[in-house]
Parts: sequence; structure tokens; C-alpha cells
Amino acid sequence: MTNELAIIRSLIIYSLCLPLAIFLGYVLAMPLDPVSLTIIVLAVSLPLIPVLLRWHHVLLVASWNMSAVLFFIPGRPNLFIALAIVSLTISILHQVLHRDGRFISVPSVTRPLILLLIVIVITAELTGGFGMRVTGGDSYGGKRYVFLLAAIAGYFAITYERVPEEKASKFFALYLLGSLTSIVGSIAPFMHYSLYFLFTIFPVENLQALRAGSDVAGSSVRLGGLAFSCLAVVYFVLGRHGISGLFGLSEPWRFMPVRFRGGFSINHPWRILIFLFMIWVGLLGGYRSLTIALVLTFAIQFYFEGMYRTGVLPVLVLVGILATALCLPMVQRLPITIQRSLSFLPIEVDPVAQASADSTSEWRLAIWRAVLPTVPQYLILGKGYSINPAELEMQEKLAKFQNTGDSGEGAILAGDYHNGPLSVIVPFGIFGAIAFLWFLGASFRVLLYNYRYGDAGLKSINTFLLSLFTARCISFFFVFGSLHSELASFTGIVALSICLNGGIRRPVTVPVEKPTFNQFKLARAAK
Repeated sequence: MTNELAIIRSLIIYSLCLPLAIFLGYVLAMPLDPVSLTIIVLAVSLPLIPVLLRWHHVLLVASWNMSAVLFFIPGRPNLFIALAIVSLTISILHQVLHRDGRFISVPSVTRPLILLLIVIVITAELTGGFGMRVTGGDSYGGKRYVFLLAAIAGYFAITYERVPEEKASKFFALYLLGSLTSIVGSIAPFMHYSLYFLFTIFPVENLQALRAGSDVAGSSVRLGGLAFSCLAVVYFVLGRHGISGLFGLSEPWRFMPVRFRGGFSINHPWRILIFLFMIWVGLLGGYRSLTIALVLTFAIQFYFEGMYRTGVLPVLVLVGILATALCLPMVQRLPITIQRSLSFLPIEVDPVAQASADSTSEWRLAIWRAVLPTVPQYLILGKGYSINPAELEMQEKLAKFQNTGDSGEGAILAGDYHNGPLSVIVPFGIFGAIAFLWFLGASFRVLLYNYRYGDAGLKSINTFLLSLFTARCISFFFVFGSLHSELASFTGIVALSICLNGGIRRPVTVPVEKPTFNQFKLARAAK
């Protein structure tokens, strides 16, 4: 009987493998196109299915902030998009088949997300559909819908199961330090041509500098990917150790910079040195918004940790005054990109850096002045993300004919408003704005409760997640924001908090025992 089952199993395997091998041989014999490449890569990746079944949750958290793309799929989607879909599918199948797992239920967050999902789908259907040119559609802009849907799907996939407390620091490190992959595309102008194959997975940030070579890779090149990577390291230090741990130099000093026992962490004195060095390198990106985000996050976490009640506040103020007095006369000797990062401060910087910053600000103001009058017509039904290719081509030709350069009309047509509120209400109307604001309020409540009533071992991480979410909200509304690119950041933060804490933590109420009276004893005492 056993031999018969083995023969039947072998026949089934051969009946599946032989046609697949013939089909792959046919595909390999034909000219290689994107569709054929996708089929080949998927077929070669079939042995990785057991890995996905076992580690899909970890891989999704690790890829959430990665810059990696799937080059063999048309449109080159980000890695986290594919893993969000795969992880959610596996989680649903596991729920149906085994029924021993259950999604962590937080209705206050899931309801606005579902409402936002409904608004997105209805708006897309009524304004041109989800069509994408890379898949044969008649319009551009469908990839932005994919980003929004993946952000929502990823939230449910991450919150499928709770992470044990002993693994919380590892998941937190994977979530933040995935941004380090942005370095590859950022330093492309400085890399040898033999390593250019890496750019098929990690997109190049500055294509002009890559074509021109390392001669232009000087102080004027804005290394945005490097800045984001350094910001991730700074955030990891703040989240893993907190501000109190950052300045707590009373801990034992160790020769090794990092340790893995008890969770990945950074030792002193390397902790404060790495923190300051990463801030310095991050300023090379030349992005004022990153500088503002870092200052906001640090200040908010400083408040939530209660550090203003300690002696750290006067010391920090004194050090800040001394550092400003020493560095202010040397600001104009710093690299142009660093001066541009600091140009929003009331200090005198190089005219080149100031002109670059002012031109960007004026460009954004011109876009806002042009878009604000159109808001009333999109209050009920949003504009959506669908872009007519003929209109886009006409706009490009008109800009070249008039020699106006990048005046902002192309950005307006593409929906790049560089403003958080406009990026919500113009594409999705008042209903999308209500759903998004509802989601932000519910998420803040979840993070606040987990910060107040979470386990002591997660205190530092919960404090940082609340501070980061608050800083992101302020930056989204008042500095720079884009719904399709930042919704994944908001859903990722609250989903990570939920899966680390097992949902929303609430105050523990200790039941008060009511005294019981024996009527017979009371009667005797009265006599």
C-alpha cells in the first residue's frame, strides 16, 4: 500500500513538473520580454514558498521601509507591496484552515481604514479606473492606488499576530533599519560601474549624477537616500534606548559598538557618538523637512519621557547655546547641502543654498495658489489619480515651447501638490478627508493608550512610536505631505504598535472586594 501511494505521489509530481519544464524551455527560447522574465522568476522562486509560509510576517515588517523593487514585474513595484499582498493572503488562509489564529481586533482603527478603502475604490471607478500604462491601461496614475491599497492591506497583515515581548526589539530594528537600503541608490555616483547591477533592485536616486560620473558628485549633490538612512539609525537609537538612555552615560562602557544579547542595542560610548554622527551625515541630504521632522520627534519624545522635569533640560539648553555660539560663525563654510538643510532657521547661509531653498518654496507656493481655487469642485467626488496621457504630453510640449521650465503645471496635473491636506481632499474629496482624519485620531488614541498602559519592557518603543506618529502628523499638515507615499508610514507605525502590544492596552482595574456582613454576628453584637 505504501509503494502504491509513493508511485501515485511521484506521478502527480511528474505530471506537474514536466509541463512546467516544457513551458519554461519554450519561454527561454523566445526573446526575453518583461512578461517572460516575470514568469521565469516566479517559477524559479517556487522553492521559496515554505520560507514565505513560515516567515512572511517577519519579511513584511523588514521590507516595510526598504527601497527594494521587484524589477521583473511590470511597473517595478516596491517589495513591501508584494509582501503585503502575500502576507495578508497567507494570514487569511491560515485563519480559514486552522482557526487557531485571529487578527488582532482594534475596531477603532479598522473602521476608518475600511471607509477610506471604500472611498478610494469608488473614486477610482468614477474617475477613470485603476488603469496603468505598464499593464496596458489607457491612463497613468494607477500605481498610486496600489500604494494606498498596499498600505491598508499591510496594516491587516502586520496585525495578524502578536509579537512576543522578547522579540519586540528585533522586530522594531527590522522595521526601522530597512531604510538603510536607500544608501545603495543614493551613493550611485560614487560606485564602480561593475556594481551597477544592484540598481535593478535598488533604484538610482540621482540619475543625472550617475550619467555624468563622479566629477559632479561634489558638495552640491543632495544625497536623499543617505539622509533617510541616517534618520532611521537616529530613530532606532531614540526608540531602542530613549533619550534617557542616550544621555545615561552611567551605563558600563564597552569596546564593541553593538550587542545582540537581550535584543539588538548599541553600547556606550558609541551610542551618543553614532547619534551625533548620523545627524551630521543626514544633513547632507539637503532636505529641510527631514531636519524639522528630527527636531519635532526629539522634542515630543523629550516631553513624553518627562525629561523636562529632570536636570537634563538645563544641561541640554546650555549645550545648545554653546554649540550655536561656536558653529554660527562657521555655517557658511559647511557643505552647500547642510546649509540648505538649515536654511529655514534665521541664520545667514550661502547665497546658493538660500536661492535653492527659496526657489523650492516659491515653486510650492505657486502650486498651492493654483490648486486652492479648485478644491470646491472636488469636495463631493475627488479628482482621483487617473491622468490622461494626451494631457500630460501636451503639457510637456507646452512647457518646452514656452521655455518656462518646471513651473508646476506638470506637478499639478500629476497630483504632486507637496501639501498634506491638498493631497487628501483633492483626490478623494470630503469623504476621504473624513476617513483619513478619523484614522489619524483613532491611531493616536491607540498609541497613547499603549504608551500609558503598555508593558514596562516596551515603554521606550511605545514612547518613540507615539512621538514619531505625532511628529509625522504635524509635518504632514504643516511642512510636507503626500497621501499616497505617506499612508504606509502611518499604517506601519500603528500596526507595529498593535502587534507588539497585542492590541490596544487599557488601564488595569483591580476589583474591589465588598465586605460581607453576617447578620447573625451583628445581631449578637447588638445584644
